[in-house]
Amino acid sequence: MKRLFLVCALVALATLPALAADNPWVGTWKLDPAKSQFAGDTFTYSKGENGMMHFSDGATIQYDFAIDGKEYKTYANRTTSWTADGDHAWNSVSKADDTVLANVHRELSADGKTLNITVTGTQPDGTAFHNEVTYVRESGTAGLEGKWRSTKVTISAPDVFVVSEPAEGEIHWEIPGYKESVGGKADGSDLPITGPTTPPGLTLSVKMDSPRKLSYIIKQDGKPRSYGTQTLAADGKSFVDVSWDEGKPSEKSTGFYAKQ
Repeated sequence: MKRLFLVCALVALATLPALAADNPWVGTWKLDPAKSQFAGDTFTYSKGENGMMHFSDGATIQYDFAIDGKEYKTYANRTTSWTADGDHAWNSVSKADDTVLANVHRELSADGKTLNITVTGTQPDGTAFHNEVTYVRESGTAGLEGKWRSTKVTISAPDVFVVSEPAEGEIHWEIPGYKESVGGKADGSDLPITGPTTPPGLTLSVKMDSPRKLSYIIKQDGKPRSYGTQTLAADGKSFVDVSWDEGKPSEKSTGFYAKQ
């Protein structure tokens, strides 16, 4: 399961060179889940002729796996391993190389119409997280197989990130909780995003639409993974990020960030 707020927390840095010295983007920002909307994404489970399960987000991520405790590659350096937990529940472990990113518990309701997913783990800075997502069935009749759409998202440890301007024409951004950072000149080129659990080959490129609005693309190994826009409030105390995955412009997420 992808981090729900990855896209929403990646782009405030890009506006810095285009603004005056008294820069309203510089500072510490925190996601406000109560004013954000992350529900509405979809994915599909199906079963292939080889008996393997197949996951597809309908866009850039798809992979095969079996519920046998073995590790299967999902994307980049990510893997997943699944085990059954009774007849209607499953546990899985998501890793980046040998590092555990999250433990995931999926439980199907008795009528088979609702899938509840709980994601727990520890961020690189030691902060524990416990996120919950409720999905409803859009197709299929039983088990995991079918298309699912999220209706409720609960995030226990909202992202905090810091934007700074270390030198004229340069910017630096970081999420302390995940020890992720990106920096350089915001000239529209692909800037590498680094961190102990960041997928290799993840980059950010930005285009200024106006002094208070920008558009951006997040790429994986040079291929677009997601898009977004970000708009700063007139008082400079908050901004709204609207993002969507490649090929899924109708499934937009909205993140609200407040200046601390």
